[in-house]
Amino acid sequence: MSALFRKDAPESLGSLANIYPSPTSLPPLSLPDSPASSKPRRRPYRFSTQCATVDNPDEKDQYGSSSVPIYQTATFKGIAGRYDYTRSGNPTRSHLQHHLAKIYSAQYAHTVSSGMAALDVITRLLKPGDEVIAGDDLYGGTNRLLSYLQEHNGVIIHHVDTTDPELVVPLVQAGKTAMVLLESPTNPLLKIADLELISNYVHRTAPEALVVVDNTMMSPYLQRPLELGADIVYDSGTKYLSGHHDLMAGVVTCNRKDISEQIGFVINAVGNALSPFDSFLLLRGTKTLA
Repeated sequence: MSALFRKDAPESLGSLANIYPSPTSLPPLSLPDSPASSKPRRRPYRFSTQCATVDNPDEKDQYGSSSVPIYQTATFKGIAGRYDYTRSGNPTRSHLQHHLAKIYSAQYAHTVSSGMAALDVITRLLKPGDEVIAGDDLYGGTNRLLSYLQEHNGVIIHHVDTTDPELVVPLVQAGKTAMVLLESPTNPLLKIADLELISNYVHRTAPEALVVVDNTMMSPYLQRPLELGADIVYDSGTKYLSGHHDLMAGVVTCNRKDISEQIGFVINAVGNALSPFDSFLLLRGTKTLA
């Protein structure tokens, strides 16, 4: 099966070994001193440091607060400013989303009122007749939402054991498959899917299809599916991200601007964006991942 997706490197050079000279037989290279040798490149922050460091260059606090303030307001004064109404945008939420994008290896992040609200926003990208491939072991709320979409919205749902790529492959069809919804590990049975393998195949076979991963069971501390080829990743921030078991939240991340704009439009339209106070709590909670 893996031959469908990956090129396995040869175990040895075999007869080619004599064609290439041994590294020890090559003359030493004489290289000039690097012009940057006196200014060594700073290493990227480790994940724990990224979690504990909240800094958004585009949202500097006017008083230099080291903790992000809670902008507990519904409206903002002024004309043509960045913010006007908290449903559409709020500085506390902007700080949170910038921070989450950083730790998810994402270009864009959106936050909503719960993990199921996150999936609801994502599935609003579907239209009647679209086909969705989903696992056979899913979170109960996910099953309820998919059943509703199938019954009322005309979306076709295929449930399959996603731990076996051989079962996924026949269902992926260009022009029909609109979304592949994966959990790994699954909830509740902790079944594992090869996210990279499936993502690569889906993108080659049905380029318009979106690979969506529920990463709640792992959090970005242990797994970042965007790095494995997923198009959209969502989490229930209520679980590991909250850190204190005191809020409801959902997170949606992606790297494509067009997807981010569609997600943002839906959130603004339906009004389920995360509140300023809960945004502050989630900012505090993500530091516990460190």
